[in-house]
Amino acid sequence: MDLSNVDPSTSNQAPAKSFDQLFISFQFIGLLGSILTLIAARFSSRQRQATWYNFMGSWVLFCVSYLLLFFTGHAYDGDPGLPLCILQSSLVHAVSPFVVACSLALVIQLFFDISSTLSGNCVGKSRYWRITLIVTPYAILLFLILESIAVSFATHDTEFSSIPYCSYKNKVPGRITSAFAIILALPMIFLVFLLYLRIRKYRQEYGPSVLRAGNSKSMFTRVSAFTLYGVICVAIACLFFLASFLSANGAYTGLDTTLSTFPVAAVLIFGSHKDLLVVWLFWRKKRDDPQFPGKTEPPTPVPAIGVRIDYVEQDNQQP
Repeated sequence: MDLSNVDPSTSNQAPAKSFDQLFISFQFIGLLGSILTLIAARFSSRQRQATWYNFMGSWVLFCVSYLLLFFTGHAYDGDPGLPLCILQSSLVHAVSPFVVACSLALVIQLFFDISSTLSGNCVGKSRYWRITLIVTPYAILLFLILESIAVSFATHDTEFSSIPYCSYKNKVPGRITSAFAIILALPMIFLVFLLYLRIRKYRQEYGPSVLRAGNSKSMFTRVSAFTLYGVICVAIACLFFLASFLSANGAYTGLDTTLSTFPVAAVLIFGSHKDLLVVWLFWRKKRDDPQFPGKTEPPTPVPAIGVRIDYVEQDNQQP
């Protein structure tokens, strides 16, 4: 590809629209919320798995990727410059599958942790398995970044749409991105639904006297919300894949706005744990945790999403 023939600006030079402003606003809120959630988790009294930190960190990269033009002051001028446009286009096409891959890794870890707790067997505790869950999303991210850059250099007269973010007009990277997101989201939905059924069955068999009611309710709520999140991921990926076959740029406007709400949803679902919220109440005198009266230390949590399964001792009964 001859770099001198590449024009990062396009005919899309219209003034900023409300959808663009809404898109940037949601991305900025998601970025700030994700960073605050990670900071709170760092100072929380409860430990979390690396897959959880990977998941929340992926939303930071997601928002930063879409806000590059905004941070550099080129969100609406349509002339961000070639290097910046290539960088952002590559990140934008790689970051969505990266987030879904981190989500899948989180679900796999959650599935193994809760299965181990319910069955009493050690499942998915291998060190190499945990490393694989952490490293694989980054391998996917790197592959898609290199693929997008390769497409831009292999295509003559590459063009970009640069409002409110740079994106290749070439449909190939977008189709590959959507396909990866769909492939990764489907097993995530299956595992979350399977986990939901296992928890529901276990609760029906042993009742609230065995599983602490508050923790069970919280677990059901978050698993249900995460299942809905996975379904929406697949739906959005399918719509983006179909939109990549359309010539009208307006087909992406509504999808982009919907996509920008995902980081906010992730913060609301995974950043609303009580232990994370109380971190910001550092000026209040710390007292005994009301969830563990009379105890100096809480029981070990299921660390993937910060929920626990606590067994109530019963005389002469098997759980």
